[in-house]
Amino acid sequence: MRTKADKFKWLRRRSRKYWQIYLLLIPVVLWFLVFCYYPMYGVVVAFKDYYPKLGILGSPWAGNGGLEHFIWLFKTNDFTRALRNTVIISLLKLVVCFPFPILLSLLLNEVVHLKLKKTIQTAIYLPFFISWVVISGIVYNIFAVNGGIINNLRLLLGMDRVSYLTQSSNFYFILILSDIWKNAGWGTVIYTAGISGIDPNFYEAAEIDGAGRLKKMWHITLPSLMPIIITMFTLQVGNILNAGFDAVFNLYNASVYDVADILDTYAYRIGIAKGYVERGTALGLFKAVINFVLLLVSNKVVKLVTGQGLYD
Repeated sequence: MRTKADKFKWLRRRSRKYWQIYLLLIPVVLWFLVFCYYPMYGVVVAFKDYYPKLGILGSPWAGNGGLEHFIWLFKTNDFTRALRNTVIISLLKLVVCFPFPILLSLLLNEVVHLKLKKTIQTAIYLPFFISWVVISGIVYNIFAVNGGIINNLRLLLGMDRVSYLTQSSNFYFILILSDIWKNAGWGTVIYTAGISGIDPNFYEAAEIDGAGRLKKMWHITLPSLMPIIITMFTLQVGNILNAGFDAVFNLYNASVYDVADILDTYAYRIGIAKGYVERGTALGLFKAVINFVLLLVSNKVVKLVTGQGLYD
């Protein structure tokens, strides 16, 4: 067994050998310390009656042992509605949006013509670099009552105009469709990179054995991608209470709050718009704790089922 002195010598030798890599790592560590770890002391606000002039540490503790804001949250109907909508939207993304980049990557891998493949990749990557503000404007121009493309077509066909953006029954469809269009292309980057690392000899051996494209896709490409798929799936399950603030905030309105109001938008309204910073912080802390627990549980379940986990 190594002694502490041996471990220190090993660490010193390793630091000297790879000092350039550790030097490059310093900005990353500083970024996490400044923007991720240092602000964490702000979660104390969730347990206090915050007054800006007194500061975080100077503000008095909230009632009920500091849990007053959590109790208030859990008793409100808006919180229950926001939690339900968040879970529903996240599950829809997990079921519909998550497999889409995988399927897209598998199909792209079958495109033989190099220029055509690059053109398709560029076309599907591009929406990822467009902000949700612009995306929402495009969606509005498609589904708007007056001047929207779909309603203009309905009018030409002799049908009445429909207010798609103010109907709760249409919100999930519009949101999921927009999310696929914006993010699916970027998701394929990860899986395409994984496919490029597969040994070509596997495909050659399968082709000699008479395997067609579908069989090679099913028995070689997909199993080779499984470690990446498991990692991405575990991370998404652990992020299930983050239903996508940018997308929802730019696409929803008061008419569809019953299905569109999620925890993030609710926290924005009570914490920023109404000024109850403590309640918004309490909601954010609740989300973080639940997501952390879900990450640990999902990793454990996936490891028991497949033998592969995100860590350990």
